Amino acid sequence: MIRFRALGVQFRLPLLALLTPLLAARLGMRADLPAMAIALSAHELAHLLAARLAGVKIAEIQLLPFGGSAKMENPYRIPPARLVAVALAGPAANLVLIVLCAALTQWGLVQASAAAALFQLNLTLMLFNLLPALPLDGGRALYALLQRPLGESRALRLGIWLSRALAAVLIAVAVLLGIRSGRWNLTLILAAVFLLASGPDESAAWARARAQRLGDALENASIRRVRITQLPAETPVQRALELLRPRERCWFLLTDRNLPRALVDENSILRHLIDGGAPEATLGELKAYRLPPPSRSGASGIHI
Repeated sequence: MIRFRALGVQFRLPLLALLTPLLAARLGMRADLPAMAIALSAHELAHLLAARLAGVKIAEIQLLPFGGSAKMENPYRIPPARLVAVALAGPAANLVLIVLCAALTQWGLVQASAAAALFQLNLTLMLFNLLPALPLDGGRALYALLQRPLGESRALRLGIWLSRALAAVLIAVAVLLGIRSGRWNLTLILAAVFLLASGPDESAAWARARAQRLGDALENASIRRVRITQLPAETPVQRALELLRPRERCWFLLTDRNLPRALVDENSILRHLIDGGAPEATLGELKAYRLPPPSRSGASGIHI
């Protein structure tokens, strides 16, 4: 992994990205490398500039073999309007280059053959990133627009489901093209793998952002009632997170085979997520107040 800083931002270049010229030659795209570099640079630079104007921090930009990824501060903590603006800045930059290529060609300043590659790559990059699937730019914008009417958790699940559906389509297209032509499109396969691998990261980022917001709200809440909710011990942490409310002190009574086994409070859940714990972990795996098994004498107690 190669790391360097530019414009106050950390850039990461995986060693796999150094194989881009070889992959491009294998796919017959060596002549398109300059156009690809221009399209990707404009796309990521637009994200960076829009983030700066919106007051959003860009933690790092990762350069991939056939794409790039601007890793901003947790996107699920950014106000919807700013998230839409930053997400759509990249495709907007590609659109500007598309219009510029068409204008220069129309005015006779650039030959059509010379502008064709830049036009096509910008169009492909723009349309792909506008697809409504997380973590693509279109998916970010869709989440920002739907988080209020649908709720944050439903909007997140929709975006992840769409990313999996898109990955399945890309793999199917790559297989069909490979069978028909005998050549496998590695770009489609890499894009599908990227989408499939991003789902857990998106869930974890959303859960961590919600936990941080709840933690801040709980510190400022003055009047809170106590609520005890019974859940199976195998319930995912993310499901319990969705049940937490700032105005309530929430405990979860964990059951195993319908028998009470432990108590978990909201602080254990929030600490788990804020510290980077997986939202797919079960409540039974967290630190809890263990309840002793029922005895014939009816004695009860709580053990930590």
